Amino acid sequence: MEFGVEIGEYRGVAGSLGGCSNGYYRSDRPLSAASSVAVACFIEGGGLGPKETARLDLAADGTVSVYVGSAAVGQGLETVMSQIAADTLGLPLNQVRVLHGSTPYLEEGYGAFGSRSTVLGGSAVFEGANALLAKIRAAASARLGCAAEQVDLADGCARAPDGRSLAFAELAADGLRVTTAFGNDNRLTYTYGSAAAHVAVDPGTGDVELLDCLVVEDVGRIVNPLTLHGQAIGGMVQGLGGAFLEHLIYDEDGQLLTGSLADYLIPAATDFPKIRAIALENYPSPSNPLGVKGAGEGPIIPIGGLMANAVANALASFGAMPNQLPLSPARVWHMGSVKQSTDRSG
Repeated sequence: MEFGVEIGEYRGVAGSLGGCSNGYYRSDRPLSAASSVAVACFIEGGGLGPKETARLDLAADGTVSVYVGSAAVGQGLETVMSQIAADTLGLPLNQVRVLHGSTPYLEEGYGAFGSRSTVLGGSAVFEGANALLAKIRAAASARLGCAAEQVDLADGCARAPDGRSLAFAELAADGLRVTTAFGNDNRLTYTYGSAAAHVAVDPGTGDVELLDCLVVEDVGRIVNPLTLHGQAIGGMVQGLGGAFLEHLIYDEDGQLLTGSLADYLIPAATDFPKIRAIALENYPSPSNPLGVKGAGEGPIIPIGGLMANAVANALASFGAMPNQLPLSPARVWHMGSVKQSTDRSG
């Protein structure tokens, strides 16, 4: 029951693909004997515990330094954590500084893995920002001579009911600092989605052209649309690399033959130009105060099976049944040539 509540309404996301008629999934090329579509669905468990920590310090110039145990590995952590802190504190983004990846900052930090940084680290920053606001309000009430609940905090200032105000910078001398830890008792978030692809296959050469590919996923709540979209597209490309290009080849003595990027193919920007991703916010996660779900790795999950099924459908008349990746031209050509050879020999 708890699992079902977390993942939300799966059929609604699958329905967002909607076939070719509703505009979500479309292709300008008609289907033919060597052209086909395929659909795959996936669930991504993310936000692995046990917890993450954050520290927020109010500086003498009124800015806030945010120290977080999560690590930046190119996923836009500084931007996302800055947004969460700034929005919660009511400060401009340029008055928040995020620091990470160094043991002197915090007594413990758990890092970036398992699509957990925003789920756990972001929640720790959110709760830390609220705790810092409480300290700022208490410090301001003592100086302004009013009850803490009467202090209004906005735009980096604390205001009393009579209009008197103090800038956050004037309160920094009180040494306002908070350290928080957010744990979710290992209750994972579940991003779920569907993917569709349209491919054209040349059975004579084994070439596979990806005409269109779309992933739709429900991520609970989006903090930064651009970084999320970049993560989704990056996940798709990584999956496509595994589906079509990346291959560890060894000789009979166990010697790796694809030991450099001259031999081991990785995706380039021109390899898969027609890929799209749509993120939905239908069902926020109940396991954290932000409602966010781990979303960086989900689009990788369906791609291998999706492409194998698309190629199998395109070469159905040849009896093709892909059972290994990558779908290199030689392998795809062989899937068509075996049936042709059998037909000729019969």
